[in-house]
Amino acid sequence: MNFARTALATAAPVLLAGALLPGCGSSPTGTDVSPAAGVAGQIGQVGIRDLFVLGGEAGQTIPQGGAVPVYLTMVNSPSDVESRNASGSAAPRTGADTLTSVSSPQAASVEIVGGSVPLPAGRDVQIGPAPKIILRGLKQPLQSGGFVPLTLRFQHAGSGTLSAPVQARQGDLQSYSPAP
Repeated sequence: MNFARTALATAAPVLLAGALLPGCGSSPTGTDVSPAAGVAGQIGQVGIRDLFVLGGEAGQTIPQGGAVPVYLTMVNSPSDVESRNASGSAAPRTGADTLTSVSSPQAASVEIVGGSVPLPAGRDVQIGPAPKIILRGLKQPLQSGGFVPLTLRFQHAGSGTLSAPVQARQGDLQSYSPAP
């Protein structure tokens, strides 16, 4: 009886973890439509969370020349360390930063509706569910399940490129608007 009780006490957490883990993961699948299925990364002091491109309704292909929105959350976590300005001189961190531009080799242009995006220190800035960053003039058709390289440029954090998954506009993403 002691053996059975010990075996059950050991197996229960493993079974529970096994039941909960299938929904977790860093790579999105064709059926995973949660905004949390986006990718995460770090560009300087700015953390990028849940970055994804919104594809077509129920997985339809967006045609060449079309437009798609980009959604993400940015977290500005500046350090107290001095940075270097363009001339190489020491420049104290102000804490705030700004997303100044986005580019992609798969689009003729990228529009940030309303201009640059301010990032106050220590605050999350969510882009969505209304489109604010739009890839315009797609150079090839875009299918859900693919990836789009995006280069984000910040005033202080510099720039970096991440591969954003293309998520179908279905399920939880129905509330997210397609590109105008």
